[in-house]
Amino acid sequence: MTVKSSSQYLRSARLEREKVESFSNYPFCLPAVKNLGTLSFHPAVTFIVGENGTGKSTLLEAIAVACGFNPEGGTKNFNFSTMESHSPLHRYIRLVKGVRRPKDGFFMRAESFYNLATNI
Repeated sequence: MTVKSSSQYLRSARLEREKVESFSNYPFCLPAVKNLGTLSFHPAVTFIVGENGTGKSTLLEAIAVACGFNPEGGTKNFNFSTMESHSPLHRYIRLVKGVRRPKDGFFMRAESFYNLATNI
């Protein structure tokens, strides 16, 4: 099965580096963020890999929040907060989207089941 980039919803995410006051402060000091320019997503799948503590989850969380998802996981229509712990990084991420919009979505993270179950 070939996936065409024309049907891709999320094409790229760019860190608005000019808005960052200091790359010494969290979360901008994390390697995944500090070295970020534009992250282009493959139409089929994109892997984000690296050592623990490099900022992979923080970056993915910021992209999800910029897309309108709850930072703790779940759908766009299921908003709750067990503990405000997400970074302000989503305010510095500029997304490039395609013309097609998904009908639904889900931000799944390691803590999602625990957080959703706690809320319910």
